Amino acid sequence: MKKYIGIDVSKSSIDVYDGKQSYKFENNEIGFEAVVFLVEAIKETIFIFEPTGVYSYALTEFCSKKEIAVVMVGPKESRDFARSLKVRSKTDKIDAKILYKYQSHVEPEMAKVPKINHHAIKIQEMLNIYEGIQASKQRFKNQIESVSKENTDLLRTLNRIIKDLELEAQKLFNKIELLLLKNDEIKKKYDAIATIPSIGQKSALYLSAFFLKYPTANAKEMTALLGLDPVMKDSGTFKGKQRISKQGGQQLRNLLYLPTLCAIQHNDRIKTFYNRLTSKAKTKKLAVIASMRKLILMAFSIFKSEEAYQPLLAKL
Repeated sequence: MKKYIGIDVSKSSIDVYDGKQSYKFENNEIGFEAVVFLVEAIKETIFIFEPTGVYSYALTEFCSKKEIAVVMVGPKESRDFARSLKVRSKTDKIDAKILYKYQSHVEPEMAKVPKINHHAIKIQEMLNIYEGIQASKQRFKNQIESVSKENTDLLRTLNRIIKDLELEAQKLFNKIELLLLKNDEIKKKYDAIATIPSIGQKSALYLSAFFLKYPTANAKEMTALLGLDPVMKDSGTFKGKQRISKQGGQQLRNLLYLPTLCAIQHNDRIKTFYNRLTSKAKTKKLAVIASMRKLILMAFSIFKSEEAYQPLLAKL
């Protein structure tokens, strides 16, 4: 019989609930060993926790090393589950109990021993900072519009800041590219993705980094990780509109919106797929989202096979 442990991860500590009692340990290997001490058979144990970025890396790595199966619950999914239980209060202790109760939603295939790719994690952290610099640059560009043209000193300051941010962003992007492509196998995968019409240098780099982060994911799981999995809301005679979950992958979805529109025009396979959907009375918005999903899965297939894009042979 499986033993579930709910764990709420914060910066310096972890709150743990084993179904009987609550505990608080340090967020380090000593604390993780204390959690293991609570169970009789570690091979029959499943940790349930939220992937909280850098705070959960140590726990994920520990589970990988000790071959402990885990179920990672997204923040939105966790909040929705808490609401379904009519839990209004929110503390670390309560969150651990909520995560423990989430076992009622766990399917056998959801529990896996995590695999850590430090190379991919480092690249993703750098990409996050790169996106932060780009966002800051855009904010300063927007502020220029609110400054009078007569205020030349302030405009000069804003333009200097924007120029500095552009320079730092480019330096960081070059470092990311060097780090990602210094591995011959990864470079081969990157080059293969870049052969897809409408996928440029930046898109190929982001896709490669994302795929590296989830080495064991299949096509269905990758779709869910990117928040492109379809969800429906039907009840009785009410028929809701189909939409995507948007649970994760926002950075990549935003980046690939324009390449998807380009693919609809210039990638024969995506163009044919899009036209087939719109001819079946699908709205253009839904057709674009489906085309993005198809484009990403095409890139994922090519990433794994390391074979260049072939218009007549590539599998959708």
